[in-house]
Amino acid sequence: MEELKCLVCGMKINSKNYKLNENSFAEKNEIDNIINCPFCGVGEAYLDCNREGYSLEDTSLDQASLKVLEKAMKLEVFNGGFYQEAGKMAKEEALSLLFQDLSKIEFMHAKIHMKLAAQQTLPELHKPDYSRHDTDELLLQEACKREKHAIEFYEKNSDKVSDGTLKKILTALADVEKQHAIITGESKI
Repeated sequence: MEELKCLVCGMKINSKNYKLNENSFAEKNEIDNIINCPFCGVGEAYLDCNREGYSLEDTSLDQASLKVLEKAMKLEVFNGGFYQEAGKMAKEEALSLLFQDLSKIEFMHAKIHMKLAAQQTLPELHKPDYSRHDTDELLLQEACKREKHAIEFYEKNSDKVSDGTLKKILTALADVEKQHAIITGESKI
């Protein structure tokens, strides 16, 4: 397998890691057919063996773009935290594995935003009580709701940023969230 690089998160994809987080994808990577970054979930259009990862056109983002990135970081940390807890709460093992993989992907999204915003740490958010989601069905409903909210956020806010590369990244992440919405909306328990 030829090593690939994700243009969005910058991670290298090789024969040792191409199957990471595979529960979070509708279509799975194969050794000879890598269709998603196993770290951030973007599609094969954002994977390349020769190019460097995306860098912003303008190294000093305007306030509107920074505000979008700050909100995006919080959204992804919030959702990543939910998936961590849901992974512990799920009764079905397959669902627990799905939630664990989704958590890793969402936290990677938060780290992408952190890097783009030139921040050093992720925000620490209040941890809600998820005990009312006491069945696998309720956990899936909440997951799907969160994914739909993330899609709306990215689609609405990609027009608010001034940097063309940042728009591409937000669009790529919206596509990942669409895949997650399908998976969480169609999962059978």
